[in-house]
This record gives sequence, structure tokens and C-alpha cells, in this order.
Amino acid sequence: MSRIRRGQRVSLAARVASWELWSTPRALRAYVLGIEAAVVLAAAILLVLKPWLSGSDLGRFGLLLLMAMGFEEISSRIAQLRAKLAIYSHVDMTSVWTFAAAVVLPAALIAPLCALVLFNAWLRHGRQSGIRPYRNVFAGTVVICASYAGRAAVTGFAVPAGALPSSVGAVLTMLAALVCYFTVNAAVVYTAIYLSVRPVPFRSVLNNWQDMSLEAATLCLGGLTGLILLQQPLLALLVVPPMFVLQRSVLTKQLEVAATTDAKTGLLNAATWHHVAGQELVRAEREQHSAALLIIDMDNFKLINDSYGHLAGDDVLRAVAECLVEELRGYDSIGRFGGEEFVAVLSAVDELAALTISERIRRRIFELQVPNRDPELPDLGGLSASIGIACYPEHGTEVEVLLHAADSALYAAKRGGRNRVQMSVTGTVAAPALAQDIASPAWADARRSAT
Repeated sequence: MSRIRRGQRVSLAARVASWELWSTPRALRAYVLGIEAAVVLAAAILLVLKPWLSGSDLGRFGLLLLMAMGFEEISSRIAQLRAKLAIYSHVDMTSVWTFAAAVVLPAALIAPLCALVLFNAWLRHGRQSGIRPYRNVFAGTVVICASYAGRAAVTGFAVPAGALPSSVGAVLTMLAALVCYFTVNAAVVYTAIYLSVRPVPFRSVLNNWQDMSLEAATLCLGGLTGLILLQQPLLALLVVPPMFVLQRSVLTKQLEVAATTDAKTGLLNAATWHHVAGQELVRAEREQHSAALLIIDMDNFKLINDSYGHLAGDDVLRAVAECLVEELRGYDSIGRFGGEEFVAVLSAVDELAALTISERIRRRIFELQVPNRDPELPDLGGLSASIGIACYPEHGTEVEVLLHAADSALYAAKRGGRNRVQMSVTGTVAAPALAQDIASPAWADARRSAT
């Protein structure tokens, strides 16, 4: 947010000096301003070099803009809800219009069309998102860059604006334009993220497959819209109803995710996990196989929040959640139980296997190095977790009973020095000797020496 108070009369220079852009890292600031200046210069040069535009070009420009504004009008409420439900950012539907512009419009009209479409979308539902203004401007610049790349691909296939290639040529042209659009978009965004918080793996830009699939769907609709505009312009209006249905289906999915998952980690929330765990025990009884329930609790987690802040603590929780997802199987049910506590149900796992898996998780957490948000501070390492285990049916046949048994084992691990794995000793079967080896005081000594 700007440091200028509402109603305060200040000079233009003071307002510019208050922009949050100037508080970003120097390399990121230079990169953002450089990209924006290059796009503005390119747009100006293209307009100067091609001052004349045909009536069909202007007609397609007007129809695309009209469709974009009309769609934003009828889907504004849905778009607002989607923006509120998004944890970080979300894929909107504007790519349909910007990619269509890259396909059918002369390069000189691409930047004006993208700017008007994105500005209208921001007016309708973007102002309430809380995203910093310089990020909105840069995001629009990225879209224009990607659109120029898509137009370059179309031009590379010797398809002038307003022309329709053959069927095979149309497919190849659309694929090339789509790949160029997506690649440039991802590369420019990744570079900005890298300059802001480094190091960052490239997969962090591609880790949300749902967003990627939605982006691919909007680009495909944009390509179809462009082709229809070249052949039968008014038929392009038929693209709007499927877009509205797609927007609603994405919102429905977001609502389902919001109702069942933990916002910070992406794991199941406590209520959903409890239901899924109950279903897993019913399946275990029906199929006559064992199961294990784990409670994983981070040791001394309050010290992280007190020393580095709650945002750093959230980063640690996300890193631990990713660790659990990677170490456990895809069909194991993992949830966040609250605070720094996680739970998991492992299907068809006996006591020995549960101990082995839990020890592997404990070691993995102990080896974690979580990047600090402040580049001048060291990474967050030396983390540890205590894990309590209860097995079905030895320690209980109901979720609540197993939770109580695993929770008792967890607190035994805490009292024994933390950074330990402990099997429940309730029920008919006692913990194997392996649990005593894992729970030796050497683990506590190792943690102290590591920190």
C-alpha cells in the first residue's frame, strides 16, 4: 500500500516516491521497469510504423473488446468470488481475448487491446484483490509480451493478420502461437520471482496443474475465437456461453477445495481428514488389512514464529507438508490437524512398516532447509518433529480411539526428548524394539548439535 494517507495533498513527486515498487530488491526493480519500458517503446514503434489500419482490423478489434467487456459484466460476481478464494493468484479468463488478439490482429493493435481488456477486468473485480498496483501493471506487461510472442509465431508461419491458413496450417500455427505465448509468459514471471526470492526452482511456476489446465483451456478458446473471427466474426459470440460455464465450474471446484483443504498447506483440513480416515478404517475392516495412524508434531515451533515471524513459520509448515506428500503414497490421507500438527492414515501398513516410514519422515524433516524470506538471514534448518503412531486394529478400530492412542505416543516422544518416533503401547500389541532404538536420546543430541 502507498504511504500517502487518504485525503492528504501531496505533490506528484511525493506520490511517485511512495510507490512500493521502490522497496523491492534493486535487481527486481530494474527488471520490472526494463520490461515495462520495452513494451511501451515497442507499442509506440508499432503504431508509428503502421499508422493505417483496415476496416476489418478495426472491426475485429472492436468485436473482441465488446465481447471481453460483456463477458466481464455478466461474470463479474463469479470472478470476484474466485479472486477471494485464491490463496496467491488465480488464472482469469482474459487470455481468451488476448490470445485471440495475437492470432488475428496486427501487432500495432495488440497492446491497446490487451491494455483495455485487462484494465476493464481490474475495474470489475481486481480492485478488491489487494494485489499491489505495480504487480498489476507488471502482470499486464507480461500479457502483452506473451501476446507479441504469439503474434510473432503466427507471422513466422507467413500468416498475415486477417488471413486464414489451411486446416493443417491452422493447427500448426495455433500450436506454435500457444507454445510461444505460454513460454514467454512463464519465463518472464519466473525471472521476476527469481529476482524477488531466490533461489526458486522453475517447477514452482508450474506446480499448480489445475491452473495450468485452465490456462491451456482459455488459450484454446482464444485460438478458436481468433479462427472464427477470421471466417464468421459474429459466430465468435457463441464462445461466451461456454466461457461462462467454465468460469462457474472453476468456482465450484475452488469452493470444494476451500471447504476440504487447509489454506496454508494444501492438505486436507481436520474435518475432511477425519471423515476420510473413517472411510479408510471401514475399508480396512471390509478388506481385512491393517492400517496406521500418524500424528506428526513440530518441535519447538513457537521459537520459529517468535524468532523469524509467522510468515516464516507458514513457510516451514508448507515445506513440511510438501515433505509428507513426497514421502507418503498418493493414496495415503494426509491432513493438517491445527497449529503445527499433521496427521496421516496409511493403508495396508503394519507396525514395523509404520515405524520405518515414520522414521524416514522424521529424518527428512530434520534435513529440511527452508529458504528465509530475508535473504540476509540464514535458511531455516535444524527442524525436528515428534511422531506418534497407532495401528489398526491392534490399538483401536475407531478414528477417535486411534487418535487418542497416537496422541499418547506423541506426548511420550515429547517427554522423552523430542525428535523421536514412538509407537503406542496401548492395546494388545506393544511397540517393537525398533521404537526404542529410534527413541534414543542420541536424536535429541543430534538436534542440539545441528542447531
